[in-house]
Amino acid sequence: MAAKIIMPKLGMEMTEASVTAWSFKEGEAVKKGDVVVQIETEKITYEVESPETGVLRKIFVCDGETKPIGELLGVITAEGEAFDEREFASPMAPPKSAVKETATPTSPRSEPPSSAPARGDRIVASPLAKKLAKEKGIDLATVAGSGPAGRITEKDIFAALEAGQNSRPAKTAIPVTRMRKIIADRLTRSWTAPHIYLTMEIDATELVKLREALLPEIERETGRKLAYNDLLIKTLASAIEKFPILTGIFKGDQIEIPDEINIGLAVALEEGLVVPVIRRVNECSLAEIVCRRTDLVERAKGKKLGVDELSGGTFSLTNLGMFEVDSFTAILNPPQSGILSVGKLKDTPVVRDGTIHVAPVLKLVLGADHRVVDGAVAAQFLQEIKRILESARELLIPS
Repeated sequence: MAAKIIMPKLGMEMTEASVTAWSFKEGEAVKKGDVVVQIETEKITYEVESPETGVLRKIFVCDGETKPIGELLGVITAEGEAFDEREFASPMAPPKSAVKETATPTSPRSEPPSSAPARGDRIVASPLAKKLAKEKGIDLATVAGSGPAGRITEKDIFAALEAGQNSRPAKTAIPVTRMRKIIADRLTRSWTAPHIYLTMEIDATELVKLREALLPEIERETGRKLAYNDLLIKTLASAIEKFPILTGIFKGDQIEIPDEINIGLAVALEEGLVVPVIRRVNECSLAEIVCRRTDLVERAKGKKLGVDELSGGTFSLTNLGMFEVDSFTAILNPPQSGILSVGKLKDTPVVRDGTIHVAPVLKLVLGADHRVVDGAVAAQFLQEIKRILESARELLIPS
């Protein structure tokens, strides 16, 4: 059968990716759908699944290597199936005899190492194992390798952590991941745009009532839970239809207005922030927004998003209310010109008709590119958001 594992194309802009970790070793059995290898692009980490059930016969691209899309990463064959590596070798690849893995010589009767290598010996470890060791402050000389010829693997580092073999304090310097480098680059480029920030408080009494009323209906229809973010996304779509300049892109001698309203929702992962995009939000019903939002967030956390699902946004929403943050100012997601920051929904004293009441209040902060949006226009846009959220009834109108 000889099924190939190929470097996938995850988006129109993707040209290459790096192999970060193989889940199986050569010769190990795999099932169709098992995650066999993890790859990393400039935007996401993605898990590649096995196309067939069989044996991982050969790994052609090792951890840490970067290859173009379409590159052969590995081969899966049936148990006992004849395999000729030369049939799969790239025409430009060096002969097998020229590629040798550096390893400590072993006796003909090699056994798994039972102790850590001596400090004077050369330590052989996978790139991922070295990276993890640096992050966790583990001395590789204290770790027993379970790989070929005593090679230290990612699993060995985790085993050392569990066994309490961390013999030195972690370094204060934390290695910068590829995702963190990309985030740093994008934020640096974003900060070159002159930001303007406007803050407004929303009386969310009607919004809270609406969500509580719609919760059972939406759950019956979709099997998903209606979140405040869903109501905010729908509100943004309505407000942008009246103020499309908030999606304008500054291009030096012109401002380009996209013909779609695509809202990006910031999702925090352990490795950094990703912003999956819900497309054509203004054409979606509230139930459709719930389904799309939950699907994107779940797959973002599972590192299963495609590159195209992380691009094409025309406006962004970021919410830190679940972390008890009252309000904050977010940096624009270039080349977008608008981002709405949402804080905690908080019971607050408010004055109505000269009388003090306690009401749920939401603090919103609008960030905008001042080259595209003037302060007065940004204020009117934020007022429109306030009007929709405080009345809430408009959110019931189907798209």
